[in-house]
Formats: sequence, C-alpha cells, structure tokens
Amino acid sequence: MNNGTPPYFGIREFGAKGDGRTNDAKAIQAAIDACGKAGGGTVLCPPGVYFIGSIQLRSNVQLHLVAGATLLGSAQRSDFSVFDRGVSDQVRDINYAPEHLIYAENETNVAITGMGEIDGNGRAYFGPVAEATNTYTIKNKWRPVQLVAFVNCRNVTLEGVTFRDAPGWTIWPLGCDGVRITGIKIHNDPRGPNSDGIDIDTCRNVIISDCLIEAGDDCISCKSDKSKKPVLTACEYVTVTNCILKTTCCALRIGYEGDHPIRHCRFGNLVIKGTRVGVSILAPLKPGFCIEHGPAIEDISFSDMTMDTDIPFFLWTGADVVPPAGIRGIRFHNITATTERGCHCGGSEASPLEDISFSNIDISVRGPMDSEFAKEVPYPYSEWDYNKKRGIPHVFYFRHVKGIRLNNIRVDWKRAAGAWLSALRTECVEDMSINGFSEKGKLRQA
Repeated sequence: MNNGTPPYFGIREFGAKGDGRTNDAKAIQAAIDACGKAGGGTVLCPPGVYFIGSIQLRSNVQLHLVAGATLLGSAQRSDFSVFDRGVSDQVRDINYAPEHLIYAENETNVAITGMGEIDGNGRAYFGPVAEATNTYTIKNKWRPVQLVAFVNCRNVTLEGVTFRDAPGWTIWPLGCDGVRITGIKIHNDPRGPNSDGIDIDTCRNVIISDCLIEAGDDCISCKSDKSKKPVLTACEYVTVTNCILKTTCCALRIGYEGDHPIRHCRFGNLVIKGTRVGVSILAPLKPGFCIEHGPAIEDISFSDMTMDTDIPFFLWTGADVVPPAGIRGIRFHNITATTERGCHCGGSEASPLEDISFSNIDISVRGPMDSEFAKEVPYPYSEWDYNKKRGIPHVFYFRHVKGIRLNNIRVDWKRAAGAWLSALRTECVEDMSINGFSEKGKLRQA
C-alpha cells in the first residue's frame, strides 16, 4: 500500500554508477521516464558523482539530489541532445546553442531539489583568458550556453541545490508560468564568459528568494523573448528577495534582449557586492540582436538594498527606440551604496525616461574619477560606455527624463578624488521635484 506517499525511483536501481567516469545519463533518464509514466514522484540521487550528458525532466517528477550527490556535466558535444528549435537563428548565432545539460519543455510540476550539486564543468570548455575582456575564450567554439533550461513549463521549482561552474547561463526559464527558485547557491567562475546566474525570459509569476549567486556575468536578469513564437508575451510579476549577489558584471539586469514588455517586478532585501553595475535597466533597439523595436519596461521597484559597486544605477534608452518601448515607472527606495562612478539615468529624445523616483538613498563615493567626461557626457551615450574606465562625473546624472522625484538623498564625498563635478546634473529634464538632498564632506576637484 502506498499510503499517499509519492513513489521513489532510485537512480542506482536503474544502473547509475556514480563513479564520476561512467556516463550515467541513460540510467538517470530511465528513472525519470519510469517516474513520469507512473504518474509522478521523486527520482532520488544518492551520494556519488554522476557523470552525465543531457537529461530531460518530465511532468510531476522531482529530481532530488541528496547531500553528497553531484551531477557532473560532460564536455563532449556528442553527449548532449538537441532540444528546442523555436529560437531565432539571429540569437543562436550570437549566444545560443540548442543543447542543455538538464531540460524540460511543455511540462507541468517539474522540480530539482535537495542539498546536492550540479557541476556544469565549465573549466573543460574554457581556454586562455582574453586580455581585452579578462574572460576565458571558448574551446572548440561550442558550449551548452544555457546549462539548465525550462521552456514553456508550468510550476517549476528549484530548491536547495548548489550549481557550480556553468559554461554559460546557469538557469534559463523561457515562457514559463509559475517559477519558484529558493535557497539555491550558484558559484561560477568570475571570468567565465556569459556565466549568468538566473535569466528569467518572458516568464510570469516568478519568485526568487534566499539565494546566493556568484557569477561571471549578470546574477539575475529579466528578459523579454528570445523565441520566434512565444507562449507568453510579457515578462511580468517577478519578485526577488533575500538574496546575496556578486559578479564582475550586473547584479540585476532588466531588459536588453527582446521586444515584449517587462513589468510589475519587485526586487528587495538584497546585498550586492563587487559588481560593475548594481541595477542596469536597458531598452535598446538592435535588429541584429533579435530586437526590432525594444521593450516597454514599466512598474519596477527596488528597495531595501545594500551595494558596493562601480555604478549603483544605470538606466538607458537607445537613441532609436520609439514608444511604446521605453522605461517608465521605476522606483528606488531605502538603498545604501558605495560607488566609484556616477549613476546614469538617460532616455532618448524620442523616448525619454518617465516617472523615475529615488527616496532614502545614501551614496558614499570612493576612489578617483577620470576626466573623460569632464566637459560633457556625449549624446547618444553608449550602453557599453560603462565597460570602459570612463565614468559619469556626477553622482546623479539625468538626461531626457519626464518626471523625477528625489526624496532624502544623501551623498558622502569623504573618500572621493579626481575629476568629480557635482552630486546632481540634469539636462533636458521636465517635471522634477527635490525634497531633501544633502552632501557630507568636501568635494575636491582635480
């Protein structure tokens, strides 16, 4: 008698060795398939190192990795299956391969849980570090760019598992409704190219909580469609809370890829450290990057955050973007930041930023400012200018914005040096209010 307990399917009973050498993918897939045919349950991975190529999850199946269990990804392309074909050739040419280590498509109630690990074996794909970018080159010009992918799934759960050394993006839900990611850890090489943590792509009803993410690219991003025929037409209702984020790139990236709206997202109770940018919000126009008109990014809030970063906030709209694409309704509240460059909030003449508010913000400026933009900030400004040494010499720089609210802003200059010019600079701004803006320490200009 079952007594209501979900059935367990031990992978060793299906022939998995767990010796770190034998390819156990077929044995684990057999356990998953048997579990799915039985109506669902738990596929149990006991302690051991299970060397695998691609495996595919099924509806109502929980893949559970106990402490001491590791799924170790192969570096041989022949060990990977070719999965989704609905992604545009433009995107595939730039940053996409249709192989993944773990994959699910059109499935419901799929989960990966436990205290074990998934090791993407990125070290086997990486070649020497490219001096220009300080990132690894890619051996053989191939890798599974998305390690774990869920496409058009419902009710996806990731809980407790540690992900390590991904060769590209670590976790990629695309077109999913109902995603819960809680208590996981991601440890990627900081020099791993495109080694993002979690990329939420055109998904709805997403909760990410209590996670530790160390990445070589964006820790968490919200994107809006990489496929030709998306099931969902917006990335919306995303909540991220109680996480620690560390990366050489952006802790939080909103936009950049896709044309569909990104809206109704909440980010709070976050610790951000060692990043180039704390919060990056981009609405570009890039026909060669599968972006035809740009996304409408709206109703996004960030609150109760502490960050140590090169740039706390970077909001940017491409010069060619036209409505309804654009950035509007963005709120920052209760944030403490240490920074060495200024914050850029710039729209375009055709599509200005709208309804931007900062309240209860403490910014401590550290380190020297270079003199590249001492005379003026060029227009149009490139979204990649912050990759270079040049920096905005104003703590807050606003250009082409309609509606700015600044409340209780505090700037500390005590550790600043170099060609800093001001705490606040505005150009082509309409409808601005300031209620409490103070500075501490003396700005010593070079």
